[in-house]
Order: sequence, then C-alpha cells, then structure tokens
Amino acid sequence: MDESQVLPNLLADRAAETPDRTFLQHVDGPELTYGQLDAEVLGWAAALASLGVGPGDTVVVMLDNSFESAMTWLALSRLGGIEVQVNTAYLGRILTHVANNAGAQIAVVGPRFVERFSEVADDLESLTTLVVVTEEDPPESPLTTIRTADLIAQSHDVPELVRPAPHDTACILYTSGTTGPSKGVIIPWAQAQATATGCIPLDGLGPGDAWYSPFPMFHMSGKLALYGAALFGGRFVLRSFFKTDEFWGDIRRFDCSTTMLIGSTPAFVWNLPDEGSDRDHPLRNVLMAPTPDDPEAFMDRFGFRISTVFNMTEISCPVMSGWDLGPKGSAGKLRPGYEVRIVDEHDREVAPGELGEIVVRSEEPWVLMAGYWRNPEATVEAWRNYWFHTGDAGKYDDDGNYYFVDRIKDAIRVRGENVSSMELEAVINDYPDVVEAAAVGVPSEYGEEDIKVYVVPSSESFDPAELMTFLLPRLPRFMMPRYVVATPDLPKTPTEKVRKHLLRDREDAAVWDRVTAGFEIPR
Repeated sequence: MDESQVLPNLLADRAAETPDRTFLQHVDGPELTYGQLDAEVLGWAAALASLGVGPGDTVVVMLDNSFESAMTWLALSRLGGIEVQVNTAYLGRILTHVANNAGAQIAVVGPRFVERFSEVADDLESLTTLVVVTEEDPPESPLTTIRTADLIAQSHDVPELVRPAPHDTACILYTSGTTGPSKGVIIPWAQAQATATGCIPLDGLGPGDAWYSPFPMFHMSGKLALYGAALFGGRFVLRSFFKTDEFWGDIRRFDCSTTMLIGSTPAFVWNLPDEGSDRDHPLRNVLMAPTPDDPEAFMDRFGFRISTVFNMTEISCPVMSGWDLGPKGSAGKLRPGYEVRIVDEHDREVAPGELGEIVVRSEEPWVLMAGYWRNPEATVEAWRNYWFHTGDAGKYDDDGNYYFVDRIKDAIRVRGENVSSMELEAVINDYPDVVEAAAVGVPSEYGEEDIKVYVVPSSESFDPAELMTFLLPRLPRFMMPRYVVATPDLPKTPTEKVRKHLLRDREDAAVWDRVTAGFEIPR
C-alpha cells in the first residue's frame, strides 16, 4: 500500500490539489470543501496538541454522526494519536469498561454525553477531561470540561504533523463479537484502506459521484464510507442516523450514486410503499450484507446493482462478490491477497459443503487487525495456529463461493450492532428480583435478531415491565430486550454453563413482548 493512500495523507493531498471541490455534505445543510476540511483538521490538531495529546496517546470520542466525528479522527491521526470512538448508546458499566480499557485521559464528547461520563466519574481510572463540542456552556460535571469553541478559538501554534504510514494505528473500535466484555480492535491504516476498497468496487467512481452514509463513525461502516469517497475523489454525504422515510429524498437531493444497506435497513427500504418512482433516482451501487432472500427483486424494483461481502471489524472483506452475486446466500469469492478456510474444532479444513468456522489470514502485512487493545490473551486466542478465528460458522462450495451461516458464539446481532450476551446478563442480574438470566438472539421480522431474555425471578411478583424500567438508564438502546420469559430454572451443562442452544429452540407458553405490551424505548 502506498503511503499516499492513507486517508489523512490522501485528504491533505486532495486539499492541496483541489481545495475548492466539495467533499463533506450534511443532509441538514452544512458542507465543506477539501480545503476547508483540511483547515478545520489543522485547527483541531493544534487544539488537541495544546492539551498534551501526542504520538501514541489514546483519546475517547463520543459524538453523534457529524463533521466533527470525522475531524477529530483525522486530527488525532495527524498528531500520531489514536482515536477511540465509542458507541453513542453506551452508558453505565459498559461505558466505564471502554473508557478504562482505552486508558485515555481526554474524551471529546457532544454536550448530551457529558451526563453519561459524569454518572460514572468515580469509576473512571484515567479519564479526567471532557472536551465538549459546543458553543454553549457545557453541562456541569465532576470532570474538567472545556468547550471546543474556546479551545479552538485560542491562538495555538500548529504542531509538527505526521503523515501516517500504512502500519500505523488508524483507530481502536470496540466490538462485542463474543460473550466477553467489549474488546478494542486495533485497526491499522492498511486495514482501513483494504476494507474501503473491498466493500464496494470503486472502479468507475470519480469526482462526480457521492457516497451516502447514515451509518455512524464508531463502526467501520461509517469510516469505510468516508474513506471510499476520499479514494474516488467525490462527495461524502452524511446523515446523523438512518431514517427510512428520508432515504430516497436524501439520495435524490444530493445526487448520490453509492451507499450501503446493511443489517435491517434493506427490509425498511423494501417495505416503503411503491409510489411509481422507485427507479427515479441516481443510486446505482449498493452494498448489502447480508443480501435479501431475493436480491434480483430488489434490483428489478429499484434499478441499482448489489454487491455483498463477508466482513467483521477485525478483518477487511476477504470474501466479496463484486457485482456478480453468485448463488443464493453466497457472500462472494476469495479476494486476491487473502486466505480463507472453513475448519473443524481442531482447525482442520473441512470438505466443500460441510459447516465449520471461518478463519482468515492475509498475504500482505497490516491488512487485518493488529490485536485487541490491552488484551493479549484474547489476541492470542483469536490468532491461534496463525489464523484469525472469526467465531462465525460458514461453508464453501466446489466453485469457490463462501457462505456465512451463523455465529458460533453467543453474540446477538441487533440492528447492525453486536450485543455481548454476557454484558447484557450482568446488568440484568443487578435487578433485585432476578436470580440469574440468560440472553439469546431470536429471528426478527426485520432481519437479524431480537433479544429474548430468560430470567429466574426471586419472587412471584416479578414484572417484566418493571425490569425494563430498571434497564432503561443502564443499557444502550440497542441492548434492550424485546422478549422476557420467567422460568424456574435454566438448562445447564454439568459444569454449570447455560445450554443456550436449547433456549433458542424452545417454545414458551408465556412470553412478554415489550412491543405488544406498548413499552416505549425513547431514542
């Protein structure tokens, strides 16, 4: 990988070559050219450097999807620092774990997140300062708060900036891909670039194209979209979050040619009423992962083409379809430069058509994760026998097509988010009327899964709605269970592990459903 293709370097070079070309556009109105973005990044870098941020320093970032969420990432990279952008739904013990594991002293946050950090201030081990992105007075907090409006307005000397190399760390993203606490995935710039180029084929895209992204920067989905738009020199059109009713209006208004529809979003778009204008739009390139049951019907109705991939935060699209989707359910074929195997429990390769774990490695350095931050045990376990173990079950056929089938571990996939069942159960077990709990994923009508929780109550007066009320201020929105089943006991192995596969397949006579019960979860 050429150093000029590392995102901060690429954008700095584009600012020098085409400063007046529009790069960032927000659907609510603001926009920045390549040159303006570069100036903002330099200002942010100077401001952060004045707080002592330098090479190797981690900085937690908790911002809504915005220009600032891109600027902080780029500014930290130019200082040699490491951005740790965390899910904006995190709070309580989950936020505390991420902040402490990151080891950051500073967090850049939106004003609505100050209270989240204030509530856990006594449990924070190193974080002492909140840089609040606001022009108003920030909310009071036991932590030191500094307004960005004041910080950036002060006169700072621009520090000596770096041009990151492909092997340098682009960011740390926390993922709940297994049953344990969230782990920080160390993502090198080469991996970020390989993900951006392996997601949607960029051939034929250029300055006249725009990539529409309503997906957050605390996931690779948001970061790779920004990276992809920079690579083809076009525009990056940003929405704070996916909104079904605004999707086609945004696409048409900003002349967007490219986007992703991932998780449940394809179902949301498909269920929109046909008003006779389904093909009247500029959109022609769409990544869907996974693909819907009938992708041909999607392409016929909306007139765009679909690509798909197999990917996760730790890897970089080793399997991709391009614009040839192949057989139904396939994630594509092996991408040049990668090796993929389907293996049994002893890491021995299985025959075509047999189910096994998907393991990955690469021919080039730095295009897969560099490890889990401050977690060498998990890193060694994931990389055993010199292959990265995805924890996903899959298979392949005689023609070299690969298929993702299911997760092997007990993570639950909800609306594009991985939910650690262990983290969720720990919070539920704090409720006084719960003896123990087990969380599983069950199929959702919108694709992916909903969360079903089996609880052993301590009394006959147990009320699922009261449990939900207890969980609301303690859990991210996406981790809130939909179904609750009270049960006298949980099926267990002789070593006292819950047999969750039995719970997933179990039919229960009495299931509390918060949707039918009318229990609202505020956004």
